Amino acid sequence: MSKVIVAEDLCYSYSRDTGYSFELRSINIEITKGSFVSVIGRNGSGKSTLIKLLAKQFGSYSGNIFLEGKNINEYGKREFAQKLAYLPQNVSVVNEGIEVVDLIMLGRYPAKGALEFVNTSEDRKIVHECIEQLGIGEIAFKKFGEISGGQKQKVLIALTLAQLDISSDLHGKVFIVDEPLTFLDVNHQYEVFNLLKAFNKRGLTVISVIHDLNIALKFTDICLLMNNGSVVKLDNTEDVITEEMLREHFLIESRITEFEKNFFINYLT
Repeated sequence: MSKVIVAEDLCYSYSRDTGYSFELRSINIEITKGSFVSVIGRNGSGKSTLIKLLAKQFGSYSGNIFLEGKNINEYGKREFAQKLAYLPQNVSVVNEGIEVVDLIMLGRYPAKGALEFVNTSEDRKIVHECIEQLGIGEIAFKKFGEISGGQKQKVLIALTLAQLDISSDLHGKVFIVDEPLTFLDVNHQYEVFNLLKAFNKRGLTVISVIHDLNIALKFTDICLLMNNGSVVKLDNTEDVITEEMLREHFLIESRITEFEKNFFINYLT
């Protein structure tokens, strides 16, 4: 199958005033078009830094990143936004008084030209499709500050997917999301990942940082394990998340069992 994202000899480093420094070293990965990828690893392993680089959030790196065979630095802002959307872990700057439908409409602006300021009928159609697909019609005209945490996460996903136009063919498009389960109850966690899986089945490549390894086992087909700024392994999820891997990289004993074609991690004390 064709590759949608390729990173070659990717290196990136930064330091802070506190004296903390971090480095990604010689990252070489290939992400297959239409895959659902979980990015896992202990805190500080470089997961969020890597996906931010892939999403063109940082520019001062060495090496190359390609999206559908084209270096991401050769993409214009609009063209890139139509192919790849990124949802960070913390979206703190949201006006709590804005209506949900208007917030989702903001997702259309990255894909517009510099002089396009008016929402078109096509924009409204795409936003309506996002609202319908994510099942948030009952809160569309509520203020963002009035809805629950689980609903907020679905709205933010809708906001990001509006950028990609989910009413069109999703093959070759990429959605990168950093830990979408933060502060969500178990039912909302599964609801969010069932939604992401549904879009993935329509051809959307999904790359997600995931801390819950049982979620990764259940929903993702490819897993990328990171440790100390390097890629340890990129392979089928069940071949990456193993008892040996948990022992070596997460320092925990476990037993992985299979039930009705699903794998479950039993953490041992």
